[in-house]
Amino acid sequence: MLKASRINAFYGGSHILHGVDLEVPVLGRVAVIGRNGAGKSTLLKSIMNAGPTVNGEVRWEGQSIASLPTFKRARLGLQLVPEDRRIYQHLTVRENIQMAAYATAPGRKPIPAQEIVDRFPMLQPIAERGGGQISGGQQQMVAIARAIACRPRLLLLDEPTEGLAPAIVEQLAVSVRELCQAEQAALLLCEQNIWFARQTTDTVLVMDAGRIAFRGSWQEFDADPDIKQRHLAV
Repeated sequence: MLKASRINAFYGGSHILHGVDLEVPVLGRVAVIGRNGAGKSTLLKSIMNAGPTVNGEVRWEGQSIASLPTFKRARLGLQLVPEDRRIYQHLTVRENIQMAAYATAPGRKPIPAQEIVDRFPMLQPIAERGGGQISGGQQQMVAIARAIACRPRLLLLDEPTEGLAPAIVEQLAVSVRELCQAEQAALLLCEQNIWFARQTTDTVLVMDAGRIAFRGSWQEFDADPDIKQRHLAV
C-alpha cells in the first residue's frame, strides 16, 4: 500500500532522516518507536509532505506521490493525526468531527458525526463542548475520531499517548484497534509507549538518530535483548 524508499529529510541545514525505507502493507499495522529526537515525527511529516524538505520516493498503491501536496495525499486516503492534535478550539467536538467531510477521499462518504461519537464513549458527554474547553486526553480522542470519520485507508498517528493518563491510554488502545479493524484501515504509529504500540500493531521498527536500527515482529524484537539498551534507553 505505502512504500517509502531512501527518505532523506531536512529542516534547513539539519539532516534529520538518513535513507529511511518503510513499507505498510494493505491492512498492516506498523509501529515506529524510538527516543525523543529520533526522527519519528519527521518521518510521518515526510510521508505527508507536511514540513521538511524531502528527498527520496514515496509511493501509494504503486504510484509515486512525491509531487503531491499534503491535501492531495489526504484525499487519497492518508490521514495524519499530528502530535499537537490541531483541533479547532472555537468549534464544538461534534463540529470538529464534521470537518472530516472536507478531507474524505472521492467516492468515500465520511462517517456521520453521531456514529463517531457513539463509537467513542469518552466523547459522548462532551460532544457539544468547545474544543478549547476539554482536556488533553479528550482532545486526542477528538483528533483521532475526526481522522477515522474520513474513512482513511491509512491512519498515521504521531505520539498519540503523550501526556495522557494510563487509564486513557488503555481506552485509546482499544478504540484504535477496534476502529482500524472495523474500517479496514492500515495503521502507521510513531510512539514511545511500547505497551501501547504492542497493543495496536504487529510489526515494529526502531528508529535511532534518523535511521532504522531494527525492523521485525514484536516476537523478534523481544528476542534481541540488546535493542532496548542500544537504541531505546535514555
